[in-house]
This record gives sequence, structure tokens and C-alpha cells, in this order.
Amino acid sequence: MLTLSPAQVMLGAQPADKEAAIRAVAQLLMDTGHIQPAYAESMLKREVVADTYLGHGVAIPHGLPEDRDLILKTGIAVLQVPVGVAWHPDATAHLIIGIAARSDEHLGVLRRLTRLLQDGQQVQRLAHTADVAEIILALTGEPPAESPASPHPTAVNEIAVTLRNTHGLHARPATVFVRLAKQFQAAIRVRLGERVADGKSLLSLLQLGADCGATLYLSAEGADANAALTTLRDAIQAGLEDEVQG
Repeated sequence: MLTLSPAQVMLGAQPADKEAAIRAVAQLLMDTGHIQPAYAESMLKREVVADTYLGHGVAIPHGLPEDRDLILKTGIAVLQVPVGVAWHPDATAHLIIGIAARSDEHLGVLRRLTRLLQDGQQVQRLAHTADVAEIILALTGEPPAESPASPHPTAVNEIAVTLRNTHGLHARPATVFVRLAKQFQAAIRVRLGERVADGKSLLSLLQLGADCGATLYLSAEGADANAALTTLRDAIQAGLEDEVQG
């Protein structure tokens, strides 16, 4: 499990803007020996490629895949901004979680985070707490027991595809999937075992916790359902613009 020390958390930050917030969380990663200084620029460039705002006041800035050689060791850092900082015109971030990932160690934190995002009150507490330990526990503690899922009947037009992404369905490939899914009018679902996600919701997809080698079942309902399934199946097989295993 990825660890998070108090030195990797800054409370009560007041960055002037989004760039300042990303540079501040990158500085935490630098100060704790996780990244080289140039990785901060990669994190800023990543925002141009795709917005890293997850919702509910949480953003997860991280660098471009081609700059992983600038990562010294996998880790995360947390910048708490109680008053918030504008991430884009329609979103204000209060918890900025910088990610430097050389491996898949950070996926456990991401899965924990996506669960937390379902509890708006807890996210608000974390955004204003004066206790660093509360943030550390929330992000690295054991996830709460999940309620038994109700069985989902197999969709008539459901197709199976194997996830080949080296680090599973993490934020980068999930973002690509959502972008493609939103091009279609059809309602799209992604099933992993008994868990079902909305194919047009990044948060919902991340909650699946799909690892490399997992079998995903795609289904769609609508006039362009068949085209949607073909496009998404081919995109998954191609790696969703991410690293894949041969």
C-alpha cells in the first residue's frame, strides 16, 4: 500500500490560481524525494491534454506518460485549499492530490478516493480539517466494507473485452474511454463482475478498480449502440492511449 507522510500534506494553502496550486503540490513531491523539478512542467502540460478535475472539489494533477523518467519513486502529495481554487470555469478544487506514478502502487489510493467522492460531507471535512492524520487515514486506510451488490442480468447486446493496460483502468485511459463514449447518444455501461459503471462517468469507471487482464463487459442502449460498442471495444484493445502488456 502506498504510504503518505505528514510531509506530503499541506493544510490551509492559498494558491493564487490553478498553475500555482499544481506547482505547490509538485513542490511537495519534490521536497519528499518523489520527482525531479522538471516533472512540475509535465504536470502543467498534462492539464492541457486533459482536465484532471474529478468532481466534488477534488483534482488529481499528474504528469505525461513520456515523462515518467522524471519520477524518482511513486508517491502522492496533498494540497488542501479550504477557500478553493478555480480549476476551470465550472469547477473549484479544495483537495489537490498530486500523483507521481512509476508503477500501479497509487491505484489503491485512487480507488479509495473514488469511494470518498461519494460522500460529499466527508470530502468537505477533509477540505477543511486541521488534522493531517485525518487526510492520511482517509486516503490510505482500508476501504469500508462494500454492501453486497445486487446481481445484474447480462445485457442482450453485451460484449466482452480484456483490459490490457499495464496499470489497469486508471485515470488516463478512463478519461479516453469517457471522451469516446460521450460521442454517442447511446447509454453505455461497463460491467466488471457484479459492479457496473456508467461509461460516460470518469468517477464511475474508476470505482470499478479494473486491473490489467480483467474482463470488461460493455453494453449499450440507443440508436447508435452497435457503433458505440465497436468503437469502445477497439479502443480498449488498442490500449486507450496508454501503456499495454503484449
